[in-house]
Amino acid sequence: MEAVIPEGWTDFAVASAGAAGALAGLIMVVISVNVKEIIQGESLPSRAVATIASVVVILVGSVAMLIPGQPLLVLGVEMVVFAAIAVALQIDAVRRMYASHGSSGAWGRLAQVLLGVGSPLWVAAGGVALVASAPWGLYLVAVGFISIFMAAVLNAWVLMIEILR
Repeated sequence: MEAVIPEGWTDFAVASAGAAGALAGLIMVVISVNVKEIIQGESLPSRAVATIASVVVILVGSVAMLIPGQPLLVLGVEMVVFAAIAVALQIDAVRRMYASHGSSGAWGRLAQVLLGVGSPLWVAAGGVALVASAPWGLYLVAVGFISIFMAAVLNAWVLMIEILR
C-alpha cells in the first residue's frame, strides 16, 4: 500500500487554502487599484507576480493535499513543481529589486532572499521528502506555507501603501 497523507493534515490544508484564497484576492485588488504605480516601478511588476505566484503555491498545494487517497509520492512531485515556479519568479523579483534599488545593505538583501526565495524552497524541500515517502515532509511544507504568508503580507503592504509614499 502506498503512503498517503496522514490524518490531521486536512484541517491545515483547508485553513491554508481559505487563507490563501482570501490573501490572493486582497493582493489582486491592491494590484488593480495601484496598477499605474506598479507598472511604473522597475521591480514592482515582478514583485507583484512573484507574490501572487507564491500565494498560489499555498492555494494549489493545499487543494492537492485534500485529494483523497493521493500517494505522498504524487503530492511531493506536485509540491516541487508548484514551488519551483514560485522560486523562479521570486529569484527574478529579487534580481530586479537589486538592479533597480542598488544595495539595500547586507541585512536587507538577506531578508529579501530568505523570505522571497526561501519560503517556496521550504515547500520544495517538503515535496522532496514526500517523494521519498517521508510524512515529516508535510512539516517542511507547513513552514513554507507560513513563511509565504508572512512574505506575501509584507509585499501586499508594499504594493498597497509604500509605493504611494
